[in-house]
Amino acid sequence: MSLPHAILGLLLDRPMTGYDLKLLFDKELNSFWPAQMSQIYRELGNLEAKEWVDSRIEVQESRPDRKVYSITGVGKQVFQEWMNRFPKSLISPCRDEFALRVFLGGRSARDEMQFQLRRFIREKQSEVATFTLLEKNYETMAKKNTDQAMYRRMTMRRSNIVAEALILWAEDCLEELEKKA
Repeated sequence: MSLPHAILGLLLDRPMTGYDLKLLFDKELNSFWPAQMSQIYRELGNLEAKEWVDSRIEVQESRPDRKVYSITGVGKQVFQEWMNRFPKSLISPCRDEFALRVFLGGRSARDEMQFQLRRFIREKQSEVATFTLLEKNYETMAKKNTDQAMYRRMTMRRSNIVAEALILWAEDCLEELEKKA
């Protein structure tokens, strides 16, 4: 049930379109809370039906009109209640298709697994570069005494550490496969 709350929390920053929200999810939340465009729009419709968000049509001259969503007073209250009600366990189940493929890797060619591990490392290195940049941006904002920037920097640091750890894991896997060859 956290996707609607993530959307509400993001709308606390400023009114946004579904597309704006998708860009934020892809850039900053994807490492811990991915969301598809269809999921975001479905949730926005649900949130609007519950009157947790409002929308308005913004007319644009050279582009199609856009629907901009804002959080309502009720939405702010629902979000705050959710923030104050932590679950019993803070460890969430995770589905990771790549880890599953490595787990079952004995059923594919070793050179294919090596290729995919190298590809995985390149993707994670790209993530590390992005997270590092975002972390620095939030660090600059946090120095201006914005608590939200501080918390977002903390989350980007977490994402960065996880990505770096996964790179080490993949490099260990490659080394083991090369020794076996």
